[in-house]
Amino acid sequence: MTEHEQDSSQSTHRPSVRLPVRRTRPGRSPRGLDEIAVEEPLEIRLRWDDDAGSHDELITTTMRTPGDDFDLAVGFLVAEGLLSAGEMPAGISHCTDGTAEEPLNVVTATLRSGSIPDISSVKRVGFGTSACGICGRTQIEDVIARIPKVSNKQDLDPAWLATLPDQLRAAQGLFETTGGVHAAGAWTAGGQLITVREDVGRHNALDKLIGSIASREKIPATGLVCAVSGRASFELVQKAAVAGFEALVAVGAPSSLAVETAREAGMILCGFAGETGLNCYSGASRLGL
Repeated sequence: MTEHEQDSSQSTHRPSVRLPVRRTRPGRSPRGLDEIAVEEPLEIRLRWDDDAGSHDELITTTMRTPGDDFDLAVGFLVAEGLLSAGEMPAGISHCTDGTAEEPLNVVTATLRSGSIPDISSVKRVGFGTSACGICGRTQIEDVIARIPKVSNKQDLDPAWLATLPDQLRAAQGLFETTGGVHAAGAWTAGGQLITVREDVGRHNALDKLIGSIASREKIPATGLVCAVSGRASFELVQKAAVAGFEALVAVGAPSSLAVETAREAGMILCGFAGETGLNCYSGASRLGL
């Protein structure tokens, strides 16, 4: 399904709404309407067949901004290892059987014949990084096991990487009207912007980005750089590494587990990027630093 077809299918599901506001700002009317980013739940379901029959499993429920839901589902499945690098589902759709109260808030991805997912790994980590009994080393080992094998790592210009947050901000149309969403963008190492995705959840924004480039047959994301609007948490490094990005550039700070994961993955990780420069926490030699 093309981006145009996806957007038209979700045309009634708006990413923002106008709501009443009371202001105390000089020179502004005390009463008015503000454009607010919408936040609604999305169920991501997975359907496949094996020797035991047909399966239809709820994989996760996430709070997201409506729009690009198919990208979000595919990106999440890639990042969690339920779709391998370069694999796309046989089909993906909103709920059409009439059982869902909000059919546009349910997405089902159908796997190709012969593809059998290991959903136990997703349930084991509890869809996050704070599940009891899971240590940092276990998480990192799981990430490393799912990273696409790429032998040719590219060197990058740190001055150019430092410009990506400003480029990302300039492409944030929804943030411009609401001020309430995160973003993730992808660039070629040659400097060409591929696409940007926005969402109230920073993890969702990156999943949408991964799903979008997967639909363009650019996963593994060899030779591509990702920039995100917030800090660099373990989850974001995990998703970027599994997708195969050369580098992750963040506006904010990384966590210690994010740095360790990036180093183990051989991925460039930069934080505090902006017009004055950046901090490189992993892969500094590939930046000439």
